[in-house]
Amino acid sequence: MAITTLWDVAYFMATALLGLVGRIIPPLAAPLGNVDLIWGLAALVFGAILLAASMINTIMLIWFERKMLGRFMDRRGAMHVGYAGLLQNFADGLKLFRKNTFKPRDADGLGFYAGPTAYLVTSLLMFGVLPVSTGWSDGSLPLSMLLALVIFSFAPLFIFISAWSSNNKYSLIGGMRSAAQMIAYEVPILLAVVAVVVVSGSFDLNTIVNEQRNFWFWTLPLTLAMIVFVTGMLAEMERIPFDLPEAEAELVEGWNTEYGGMLFAYFMLADYVRALAGSILIVLLFLGGWTLPSYVPAALTSFPLAGIFWLMLKTYLVFGVFVWIRAALPRVRTDQLLRIGWMRLIPLSLASVVIAAAFVLVKCVPVLGCVPSMGG
Repeated sequence: MAITTLWDVAYFMATALLGLVGRIIPPLAAPLGNVDLIWGLAALVFGAILLAASMINTIMLIWFERKMLGRFMDRRGAMHVGYAGLLQNFADGLKLFRKNTFKPRDADGLGFYAGPTAYLVTSLLMFGVLPVSTGWSDGSLPLSMLLALVIFSFAPLFIFISAWSSNNKYSLIGGMRSAAQMIAYEVPILLAVVAVVVVSGSFDLNTIVNEQRNFWFWTLPLTLAMIVFVTGMLAEMERIPFDLPEAEAELVEGWNTEYGGMLFAYFMLADYVRALAGSILIVLLFLGGWTLPSYVPAALTSFPLAGIFWLMLKTYLVFGVFVWIRAALPRVRTDQLLRIGWMRLIPLSLASVVIAAAFVLVKCVPVLGCVPSMGG
């Protein structure tokens, strides 16, 4: 069996594990050789690998942000728990795990506990959709980009449920702010994605990445679309300067005011999971994904796991820009935030669609030359 994708690795591990159990317990050898059983175990192994990879990268993002913010503030960041503070996040997680979670007396129990859990689980589902190299999964989803955006848009519902069920006026105000903010910025995000679809001719993220082998989409014609998409993603991830739902100076801690212990950790972890997924989406749509320009030496793209390495490097660079924005810009007001979304980004996103359509019709520009494969 040739092992060329992550699914092949999971299938091989499942077959080897069931075969080992069959050799130890001979009567079980025949039942454990069932193809459906092997496939089911392989799916579990595949999911475990996805979960482990996403959680490790999420924890690393938190450490990365702490160190970068420390440098911006002229200090060194986390230093004392583990080498260069690498274990600080694990210490924080252990502390939150040991803390009790208290539900307010008049809070709705189902919504109070289900909201944070659903928020984290749906955020993790993103990584089952996003490809990170040509050898990541066994096949591609024809509408993977739409599915990723649909999963991303679940967040306002679960945030509002968590806020409303807390029976706290500050939580409710934060939840209403979050819903208004995310809905306002989802419209320009979708329109920016339409520009990408016009140029690539596909809703499949693998195809979109392959269409960028000649040139990355952040250059003409999608520079404007990328600016709109990145701004919308900052608002969707509720990062500064768009962290109005969690404005601690105004709303205590926003929609998660009443949460503590592991439920609070769920919210914080889900925020960084979404930051990781959003950064990967930006890389896939505008920065060539796991590909490099054709003039790059072959040695840089032919080593083992080269695609995953380059995609994650680009992802961390994009997240570094987010951290830079957090350190440099103040929080905007609510009216300014909504005005930017409805009155600025929507016209700009519509303009990006028009530019993309015109570029596909022409398919040649004097500087870049003719592009042979674009849009259908």
